[in-house]
Amino acid sequence: MKKMSSLERTIEALELRTPDKVPFHAYESPEHAIRQMGHKVHEMYLEPELVPQAMINSAKLYHNDIIYIRPGNYVKDKYNLEMRDGSLIWKDKKTGEIAGHVLYDRKDFIPLEKSEPLIKSAEDIDKIEIIPYKEILEKPEIKSLQAYIREFKGKRFIFGFACAQSANALDSYLGTENAMIATVCDEGLCRAIMERKYEALKEQILAMKSLGSDGIYTGDACASCSFYSPETYKKLFFEYQKRSIDFVHSLGMKALLHICGRISLILEDMAETGADVIESLDALSSGGDTELSDAKRRVGKKTCLKGNIDAVHVIEPLSSEKIYEACMKALNDAGPDGYILSTEQITRDTPAEHVMAMIQARDDYSARFIGTK
Repeated sequence: MKKMSSLERTIEALELRTPDKVPFHAYESPEHAIRQMGHKVHEMYLEPELVPQAMINSAKLYHNDIIYIRPGNYVKDKYNLEMRDGSLIWKDKKTGEIAGHVLYDRKDFIPLEKSEPLIKSAEDIDKIEIIPYKEILEKPEIKSLQAYIREFKGKRFIFGFACAQSANALDSYLGTENAMIATVCDEGLCRAIMERKYEALKEQILAMKSLGSDGIYTGDACASCSFYSPETYKKLFFEYQKRSIDFVHSLGMKALLHICGRISLILEDMAETGADVIESLDALSSGGDTELSDAKRRVGKKTCLKGNIDAVHVIEPLSSEKIYEACMKALNDAGPDGYILSTEQITRDTPAEHVMAMIQARDDYSARFIGTK
């Protein structure tokens, strides 16, 4: 078979054909990529361009066929940052008050006080801002994405982000507990939020297309049966995920659907959204319930599958030999067509050689079953 570019290879897989090699995406975290550059993770807030620079370097190291474009962090526009007692303190530039902190060599912001939910009733819906896509493109964090486009456009498959169509939107605007209650007791409020968010996401999708993305990363990490019933997904969440995916397709792009956790009971519904590829297909060891061979049997003729490799309990701690075996099993279960070898996200402290074992498994499998090395 003729050798393909990463872009061609990924398109073949997304269209359920057999590429020259099974596409590979390490799905490295920004924390992992930043550590590879010799920086500490909290420095992403001190140096806004560090995330794109680190992610580009990491994508090159691992020969990723797929690129997720993650923006730089521009919190310094709003906060003064200073290291104190092992933490990066955030002070509001206008008031001088401490808003919270980030621990040394960590990413997560810890607020000083828990903020009130933005939405308390349907009267608050207009608080969900809809920003025209041309204005989105002028934001510094979006401009930082141009570095990926310059580096990878036309060579590798680029996914821009426009997610939180359903469950994550409710969680963000109502708070986790209120969101879960509302799906049972106030469907109207849930729909009003998701409708408004859909309009906002259309502008985000247009911005990602204008920027140069080949596809759009959609979905909701907490839309799975780890949080909600299959009935809630079918009755509430499915529609809004499908509408975003349909809009992506109307613009001539591919759509990825991401849902973490337990998805076995909604797997066919996820495929029915029309998504070209589904991730992360979390295994039991990583909090999911997906058996890859079962997923391939059930929906493999409808959508491409991506993932099912446990980054926390397999890729980080195990030997290269064990990682190779786990990846080879996944490839045998779901390859060679319509599958992308990937994790749910490479952790901060994962050794690079462990990721290289994944690549070796992909190359050996492809040489054996497709005839390309």
